[in-house]
Amino acid sequence: MKQRCGYVAVLGETNAGKSTLINKLVGQKVSIVSRKIQTTLSRTLGIAIYKNSQIILIDTPGFLHSNTKSAESLSKVAWDAFRETENILFVIDVNKKNFDDSIALLKKIDAAKKVSLVMNKIDLIHKPELLKIAATFSAVRNFEKIFMVSSIDGSGVKDILKYLAEIVPQNDWIYPQDEITDSSFEKYTSEITREHIYHRLHKEIPYRCKIETGSYEDQKDGSIKIVQNIHVKNNAHKVIFLGHDGGKIKAIGEAARKELSDLLERNVHLFLHVLVDEK
Repeated sequence: MKQRCGYVAVLGETNAGKSTLINKLVGQKVSIVSRKIQTTLSRTLGIAIYKNSQIILIDTPGFLHSNTKSAESLSKVAWDAFRETENILFVIDVNKKNFDDSIALLKKIDAAKKVSLVMNKIDLIHKPELLKIAATFSAVRNFEKIFMVSSIDGSGVKDILKYLAEIVPQNDWIYPQDEITDSSFEKYTSEITREHIYHRLHKEIPYRCKIETGSYEDQKDGSIKIVQNIHVKNNAHKVIFLGHDGGKIKAIGEAARKELSDLLERNVHLFLHVLVDEK
């Protein structure tokens, strides 16, 4: 059986569930998930395998409807990724009350692109309403396929995987079979910690802190030591990160260490340092 391999871009508004969907398609976490909008700050490639097909999923920043420089930069990353492939998964959050922004975004996609609509979070609304939403979007564009899924529990996701496996072209695989992302080890491990920061501190600090894995070192007992630096804007943010008697940063570190240990299938010794960086 000949191998198949190709790129698929995943587009949609912020918080539509793109990252969760990609994690489900890959079968393991490659893109972080947070209650904060706009947690995907750069393009992430997730690599899904189904039978003889390797599907390279481009997770993009969601599109922010704002005129700020950061919003423009994030949207540029999304559009650049979008231009690399003719196959698009357009993800919407069906639980939203207004779809004007999603429809406006959909209209910007070149008619030559092969777009499939992914109606996400279907567990939150009734089926008759889903059919109305599908009709609304179908009036804007003819879709290759329409999928109704719940990225959280995984229902409907396998149907997407089967479809993508069929449409990617016959090509040799680009990545080794055991790779799930093109992200470096440093970026991958930093993203895990960043997610736990959002979960713990989402109401208290700006989410644009920067986490970098400064070093990692294999230990003689088979474990790994990872040192990460968390850059924040000022001392007030540092105090919030640390918490009373260092309680918050300890809780973040414990949660991140446990998940990293599970993902890497080895014991992890994680050391977090909070640094003030006004830039």
